[in-house]
Amino acid sequence: MDEKNNVVEFGGYQYLVQKFGKEKVTSRFEFVNNILQEYIRQNQYENRVIVCQNIVEHIVIDYFVDIDRLKEFQEIKFVNEIKIYSYLSYWMLRHKPLQIIGGDGQDDLVFINEECVADFLCSFLFTKPDNVPFIAEQKPQIDEFIKTLRYHLVYRGYSAQNIELMLLAFQAGRGYQYSVDYQR
Repeated sequence: MDEKNNVVEFGGYQYLVQKFGKEKVTSRFEFVNNILQEYIRQNQYENRVIVCQNIVEHIVIDYFVDIDRLKEFQEIKFVNEIKIYSYLSYWMLRHKPLQIIGGDGQDDLVFINEECVADFLCSFLFTKPDNVPFIAEQKPQIDEFIKTLRYHLVYRGYSAQNIELMLLAFQAGRGYQYSVDYQR
């Protein structure tokens, strides 16, 4: 992180650095920032969208505040990957770090943050295991899930908890299907 974007020195939240460590806070900032930058690059939005670094700092701080409370309340030592993706997604949706540059006439970018988070969540869901081709007959169900996810993030109420539940449900469905397939 450069001097202007030093999340570990964010005023009033020094206790998070003490609790989680400078390296973890900095790496989470870099993780979010890299995801956003890569999304812009992959979609060729370089001249149309920027990442607001100050907003990324707020995402990381709010994420760690939530995680700190969660760990204390639920008496857990380590946060699982689903919680990480859920809470980061929630704060990315709330703070909207991707900012449109330029003027009017960019209707395709109105929901860019929601699209980015949907892709972020899908990258989590569809990479474990890697390189699994979808069976042609099942592709419409998967496409419907992705379409509904995008719609939900744009037009419905969301929380970190319901994002977490959605991810857990997806994994449970995967586990159930695996059980069915291997009992035959």
